[in-house]
Amino acid sequence: MVSNALKQHCLRYASRAGLDRFFRQLNRNRLLVVMYHGVSAAGSPPPLWTQLPVARFREQLLFLKRHYQPVSLEQLEAAIQQEQPLPERALLITFDDGLRNNATVAFPLLQRLEIPASIFLTMDRIGSSGLLWFDELYFLLQQARTSRIVPDIGCRQAEELLQSGLLQPAYLAAVEYLKRCGTALRTSIMAALNRLLPLDRGLLLDDYGLLSWQQVESMHRSGLISFGVHTATHRILTELSTSEWEREVVLPRQILENRLQVPVHSFSFPNGRPQVDFLPHHLPALRQAGYRCAFSTESRLFNWQRDEPLAISRIPAGNDATSDPVHFSLATSGALPFLRHSLQRLKTVPGGCHASPRP
Repeated sequence: MVSNALKQHCLRYASRAGLDRFFRQLNRNRLLVVMYHGVSAAGSPPPLWTQLPVARFREQLLFLKRHYQPVSLEQLEAAIQQEQPLPERALLITFDDGLRNNATVAFPLLQRLEIPASIFLTMDRIGSSGLLWFDELYFLLQQARTSRIVPDIGCRQAEELLQSGLLQPAYLAAVEYLKRCGTALRTSIMAALNRLLPLDRGLLLDDYGLLSWQQVESMHRSGLISFGVHTATHRILTELSTSEWEREVVLPRQILENRLQVPVHSFSFPNGRPQVDFLPHHLPALRQAGYRCAFSTESRLFNWQRDEPLAISRIPAGNDATSDPVHFSLATSGALPFLRHSLQRLKTVPGGCHASPRP
């Protein structure tokens, strides 16, 4: 296995060699879509990768505006449907879930820099006072560790990790299990956790609360923010039965169109991994439901002239290695697949590369 130290050394070396500049030029006719979730103004570092500190978000916006040409969701739809060209080095910024700090923290920065963006709403949760279950789960498990309680999560691996005090690995194991265990069991487990562990949600709403309809409508009126659908309740498509499809996928689009009085043709897949969270047969079903674009979490640039518009890939940016400036520059340029392939080849070359990374 290629070590993390070697990976970081290779990334730094590639950046110093100008590989990101080379790939930005090479991929100038491909679309860069950056995927965000939340942007936090809290003083302490956010505990979840989905919350990017505001200072880092501002740095990224300045970098992106310097090297790319921001476009709107409507421009992308027109390019795909009407063959209207996008500019070279086109950039689309997206946010998943519809978190409150999209309006209170991210939007003022986007306004100041005049950068359009798109937000995909978890429709039934907009205007609610709660948290999305997977965010709530983290803080419930954090409370369990503080209280030295090991609750029944239904996932032995998560329970053992929590018992050892390993919150982050326990959360990752628990959240993956609960994503796949079915709605009824997940609802039951979350209800039991809430009965067992006190949680002051009021302290979490700035970052993990959902947008109000007033905030959605205000951002829409600005002309800078476009909106799409992220299902009704953040259900993974491969989990849906035929009878649930209309409620989770079809009706949310109609509700959003009626609320904003504009056509809505864009969708973002919850979890978003091709062949895992959505399957080929979902794409014609989305098209039949009135969607023209859909966004996955596959990490690569998008060839808007040739690739499937109902499986648009995106580059993630969160509070982890994806937002390290060197990593971010290489990822957004499209250089990372080349680097990964090169690192894989190191494992097959006799003798490999065993040099210690330079400080």
